[in-house]
Amino acid sequence: MRLLASCVVVMSLAPVVAVAAPVEGGGGDDVVGPGPVELTATQRKARATLIRDTAAASGMKNAALLAGIGEVETNFAHCWSEATWACQGPASASCGGGPVIAGAADGPCSLQQGGLGMFQFDSGTFSQTVSTYGASIVTIQGNVDAVIPFLITRAKQSVTGIDTDAEAMAWMNSITIQDGNAEYEKWLYFVAWRYNGCMGCTTQINKYRAGTNKLKTEFGAGFWTISQPPPPPPPEEAGCEPIPADGRVIDETDACFHKDGTASSWYEANDGMNGACLFTYTTDDPAADNRASWQLDVAADGVYSIEVYTDATVAKSRKAKYIVEHAGGSTEVVIDQTAITGFRNLGEFELVAGVPASVTLGDNTGEAYNPNAKIAIMFDAVRVLPMRVPPGEEPGEEPGEAGGCSTGGGAGGWLVLALVPLVRRRRR
Repeated sequence: MRLLASCVVVMSLAPVVAVAAPVEGGGGDDVVGPGPVELTATQRKARATLIRDTAAASGMKNAALLAGIGEVETNFAHCWSEATWACQGPASASCGGGPVIAGAADGPCSLQQGGLGMFQFDSGTFSQTVSTYGASIVTIQGNVDAVIPFLITRAKQSVTGIDTDAEAMAWMNSITIQDGNAEYEKWLYFVAWRYNGCMGCTTQINKYRAGTNKLKTEFGAGFWTISQPPPPPPPEEAGCEPIPADGRVIDETDACFHKDGTASSWYEANDGMNGACLFTYTTDDPAADNRASWQLDVAADGVYSIEVYTDATVAKSRKAKYIVEHAGGSTEVVIDQTAITGFRNLGEFELVAGVPASVTLGDNTGEAYNPNAKIAIMFDAVRVLPMRVPPGEEPGEEPGEAGGCSTGGGAGGWLVLALVPLVRRRRR
């Protein structure tokens, strides 16, 4: 965290409990100032939505507090192309492979010591910051993901009466964003000190006040009001119908289909099964940026053939990695989406009623994102059909004459690999 020796004005507000020394790894380069940030109203709302929804997924209902920090640090800019007067940070998939925005308050850009991204995370040099937070910190999702854990840690170190993560979250959720509110004033003092490194600085406190107050109202009443239920609802309550014993098809419009990632990175096409599908573009990042899953809740235990629909008109990925969660564990299947138009067999898997099962596909195929030669990966229908296993044969063995319901693909069209963990992350 960067301490600012020039900040000497102290508020009359009772200070938050101090610690002996700052902890490295904070944000607060405040890159905004020399020039405009070129974001449209639609882009600003998309980033506010990302902050809000990411916060809700972590249990935080007061995301305008976080957005106020992003507003003060960079006016929501994340890529250098959005504010070319700032320093250039490392390359980011969120910026089409271009540089992420970097702060210039720590010296010349050549020193590579500025904070990175919309929330200006800074642990020293660029490489030290990436080492501290991981490679995803240069992506917009990784930047947003890092804010709440950082603030929770600092609250436990600095705020009287807060000793646990749950207490820190409860405090942030309890704050009413209104000038004069005691907890809001405490928050502004806290964030100016522990996020920006300027303890008691009236100027910095008022910057966060102005930024947060602006974000509270910019997108209309009710925008920031969102909560994330702790457990997901049962399938029947969520509208996701169980798969009957004779199987069914789940497409991208079904309640059993779920996608996440940056909304602006999802696209619709008039191709695929029934003339509709979704697609995004591939990346060679280690973790998924945009991804989707098909929930497979069966009404009857059994061995099922799981197939996916591909359409070479849309799909250009030759390394689409589907992860099948089934009763026996997890299996990753790689297919060439350009090979055929129609259903492709991923294999036969045991599914058990009441045991969670799914198919998941992410954009992290290993095929690099190139703005001049984008590789589309499509998300369409999954078909689940029962396999009739003759008595005495174990699930997963070759079925007898009565078995086999797949249409297309076959053993030559897929490859089973070791499971690779997925980390949610998005690309703009």
